[in-house]
Amino acid sequence: MSKEETKAKETLLIDLTRTFCIQEINEEYAALCEKLIKKMGRKREVPFKRGKPEIWAAAVISTIGSINFLFDKSFEPYFK
Repeated sequence: MSKEETKAKETLLIDLTRTFCIQEINEEYAALCEKLIKKMGRKREVPFKRGKPEIWAAAVISTIGSINFLFDKSFEPYFK
């Protein structure tokens, strides 16, 4: 996969996560997801080269959410 293809996939992932986070959670989560995706894009072996972008976007949101207690009712924001 070329650098241009990797960059296009990275942009698609950022768009998917940003759209979801702004609609369902908040702007801060969108920024955190973008930061994680950009960090993964700098790796020697870019993990999101393979697989569906929708699955990767969900994984990124889930990972950021788990770290920040998004699925815990006693914290705000909360998401099922």
